[in-house]
Amino acid sequence: MRISNYHMHCSYCDGAGEPKQYVEEAIKKGFSVIGFSSHTPVPIDNCWTMKEERMQEYLDNIEELKKEYSEKIEIYTGLETDYFEGDNRNIFNTYKVDYQIGSVHFLKDYKTNNYYTVDGNKEDFEKTLYECFEGDIKQFASNYYHQIIKMLEEYTPEILGHLDVIKKNNGDGKYFLEEEQWYRELIEKVLDVVKDKGIIVEVNTGGITRGYIQEPYPSKWILAECKKREIPVMVNSDAHSVENIDGCFDLAYSILKEVGYRELAILKDGKWGSTNF
Repeated sequence: MRISNYHMHCSYCDGAGEPKQYVEEAIKKGFSVIGFSSHTPVPIDNCWTMKEERMQEYLDNIEELKKEYSEKIEIYTGLETDYFEGDNRNIFNTYKVDYQIGSVHFLKDYKTNNYYTVDGNKEDFEKTLYECFEGDIKQFASNYYHQIIKMLEEYTPEILGHLDVIKKNNGDGKYFLEEEQWYRELIEKVLDVVKDKGIIVEVNTGGITRGYIQEPYPSKWILAECKKREIPVMVNSDAHSVENIDGCFDLAYSILKEVGYRELAILKDGKWGSTNF
């Protein structure tokens, strides 16, 4: 069963493949509803977000696909929008879309005003840890999760993207242990804000399909904490290629059922609701 996927990146940003290819693959795999979520432009040079000059083309393209495939599948226009503390562009309110996935990919070093990535490879992660936080993983994690809280309080996107992406390079607990009290307290603070703001937590399988981790974001114990708070969840693949449109969905569904979930949040017929899985 493939219900929905609202987190997909195509050729408009750092994904491979045209939007139409994703639509046809989704129909083939039995999805009833999908959404595109290209990365919005960010205030620093990079090679993976959408350029401002392509934004209208992206919005128009998805609208055309909505009409073309209206009898086969529901399609929605979304964006994955990055939060930068102090960013005066008001980027979360700039574009008219059906939903936004709010994410934190970068942290600012206020000594140098440089930005460091959270969601990079091992070398990138260690550069952030040692250059920006002088090797203090607690300070690194605290900064990351407090940026998430600020984003949720300031803008309240419909969906929170890959909540604990900071674990991407933490295989075998190399940098921190999720069981430690300080880390759990950070997560609990985030979840309290998520609950208060009525935000959906995505179960993101992209880290698995791209070979970084063995379980979705967020970890199973975090999903159990979400269930205690009755926080709505959805399963997204964060696909950057057509073949991964439903990558590891069965695993995600299984984990959710283990912690007690029986419903997924869904945007259908233009309204947010829930559906059994």
